[in-house]
Amino acid sequence: MDILDILSLCLSLLGIISLIFNIRYLLPRNVAPVVSGLLDESHQLLGRAEEIGAVQYQSEYKCRLDR
Repeated sequence: MDILDILSLCLSLLGIISLIFNIRYLLPRNVAPVVSGLLDESHQLLGRAEEIGAVQYQSEYKCRLDR
């Protein structure tokens, strides 16, 4: 084997290994529960703010959050 073939093989293997280790960050199913939890918490906090009168009922924030 030529030195360039060996170097190319090593870099390819390194790329495959790094892709395997980082695939969990690329999958949206791992991100969706986190975002969903944050949106639910924001919705609850906005509801509490409306109850105490800090934010107007049916405010612009609630419309944006519902979207």
